[in-house]
This record gives sequence, structure tokens and C-alpha cells, in this order.
Amino acid sequence: MNKRIISTVAAAVLAVTSPAAIAVAQAPAKATTVQRASAGPTVTASVVGIRRAETAKTLAAPKSGAHMGAGQNVALMVVGGAALIIGAVIGGTAGVLIAVAGAAIGLYGLYNFVQ
Repeated sequence: MNKRIISTVAAAVLAVTSPAAIAVAQAPAKATTVQRASAGPTVTASVVGIRRAETAKTLAAPKSGAHMGAGQNVALMVVGGAALIIGAVIGGTAGVLIAVAGAAIGLYGLYNFVQ
């Protein structure tokens, strides 16, 4: 009876996270600003000699919260689902403990993923 309940819960948790939802959440944000290269000579190009490269100023630093750690949250859901299934296979008290811990890890990852 316990194996049937744990297996049903594992299937429900894995069904909640569809690949389409994960792909939409991990899609990079579209850039809103477009920089155009100027045509013709520029004052910067006319300087002769050694000069400091200004690529550090022109390149924007990547935002750390661009995808909000979706990869880590998806990993938590996968590990939790795997522990849930492994706990169902093991059975007994140890299997139930592993399955409950896996469910908790998977739900924590799902909670952070939805946020």
C-alpha cells in the first residue's frame, strides 16, 4: 500500500514540471537596446599609439538574476523525484524516509522555481 501511494505522489510531482514550462523559464530575456556601429572614421580610431581598451565600459556585466537560478531549482526537483522513486523501490522504513526526504527536496525546488 505504501509503495502505491509513494509511486502515485512521485508521478504527480514529475507531471507538474513539464519540459515546456522549464524551457520557457530558462529562455534568455530579449535585449531591448540596440547599439549601432557608426559609419566612417571616428575620433577614437584616429589615435596613434598604445591606448587602454575600453571594452570593460562598453560591455554590460551579465545580470546574476537573469534566470533566477532556474537550473538549480530544476536540479532540486529532479533529485527529489529520483529520491522519491528510489524510496518507493527500497520499501520499508528506510524507503519511506528516503521518499519523504525526496518529496521535501523536490517540493522545495518546485517552490523556488515557481517564485
